[in-house]
Amino acid sequence: MAETRREMSRKLSQSHPNLYQRLRRVEELEALREATRDLVAKALDARDQVIASHSARVAELAARLAQQVHLGLRNVELVRMTGILHDLGVIGIRDDILNKPGPLREDEWEIMRRHPDIGADLIRWHPALAEATPLVRHHHERWDGSGYPVGLRGDVIPMGARIVAVAESFDTITNKRIYLAAPRSSVDAIRDISEHSGSWYDPTVVDALRALYR
Repeated sequence: MAETRREMSRKLSQSHPNLYQRLRRVEELEALREATRDLVAKALDARDQVIASHSARVAELAARLAQQVHLGLRNVELVRMTGILHDLGVIGIRDDILNKPGPLREDEWEIMRRHPDIGADLIRWHPALAEATPLVRHHHERWDGSGYPVGLRGDVIPMGARIVAVAESFDTITNKRIYLAAPRSSVDAIRDISEHSGSWYDPTVVDALRALYR
């Protein structure tokens, strides 16, 4: 089989050299994307295993939501990648803020709110990750414009960022985090998220979440 593939590649390179080069470039980018995604996951794991596990779960739920709202395969994978990357910027947040067990002061929140910009700036020049930059930067925006870092609202927020926002909230509610007393049920999470449908979250994405957990 390997010989057959090599022979096919040789023939394609001779008959359609431009197409062959484009396909090779796609393969190289996909390999780079996978390797980089694994590296990011390991970096997050080294920084904070809770955040790393959270990002992996968000990635899978976000991909399922993207499928539920009928995004194409390429965009589903982009959303999945954003789920892995969305909290990359916490690498730049001090431990005393990131691991604080009680409520953050306003000055600490101001620092914490920088993490989407930090993460987006880390990936925006990377050939395999740059496409996720606006999704990472805007995953804390809210449907009504009350989010951060820019205050985008409604359809101006990238769809992938709207999906990751719902997936992240669901995972935060249903899994143990240092600033929560205890994880809650998926029913509780859906109820809480539904209460903010049309204010914090895109109603279409909230409906997709409900459909997944019927």
